[in-house]
Order: sequence, then C-alpha cells, then structure tokens
Amino acid sequence: MRVFRDLRPALFSAVRPLLGHDDPGVRHAALVAAVPLSEHPDLVSHRGELVDHARRSPTTGTDRHNRNRVLDALKAWRYDTGSLESAADSAAREQQARRMAERAYRAGSGTGGHCEDPPF
Repeated sequence: MRVFRDLRPALFSAVRPLLGHDDPGVRHAALVAAVPLSEHPDLVSHRGELVDHARRSPTTGTDRHNRNRVLDALKAWRYDTGSLESAADSAAREQQARRMAERAYRAGSGTGGHCEDPPF
C-alpha cells in the first residue's frame, strides 16, 4: 500500500493529460481516476483543477458509483456540489441513508438482524 501511495504523483501525471481528451467518457474516467490520486500531499494543489473539470462536465458521468466518488470527494474538499447534483443523486442518497438506518436498527435490536423479537 505504501508503494502505491508513493506512486500517486507519477500516476496522476499519466492521467492528467486525459482530463482534456476529446471523448467525454475518457475525460470522466480520467477524473474518476485522478480524484483519489489527488489525496497525496504533493497533489492537493491540483484539486481546484479537478473541481473545474467536474463542473465543466454537467453530468459528471452516469455511472452511480463513479459519480458518487467524484461528488463525495468534492464535498470532502469543501466544494459546493449543489449545481452538479441532480434529483436522482438526492433520491439515491436518501435511499442509501434509509438502508443504512435500517441495518443499524436491525444490528442494534439484539435480534441478530431480524426485525421481530425472538419468541421466548
């Protein structure tokens, strides 16, 4: 893991040119790849550039997992994502929150994940 972390600047330099690719799919894949790489201390200064790329791509992609990765990173970096999020994003986030709350309730109820009390 340490070796990978140390390679992030080199990987970022390979991915960065693809942020300006003609194909929107390639640009988005590069953005999704660059976001976690920018967690390296030497790459923090590139976050603004990544935010700009996300803003220029109004949909920031259609794959829910990758879209959430980008939006979550921007939020963690304290950037406003309101203009990037859609109604589908809000609905998905609410659904995930409900699922997590339900799992937490089941896990904490002492019934081993079942919603009914044991019969004894």
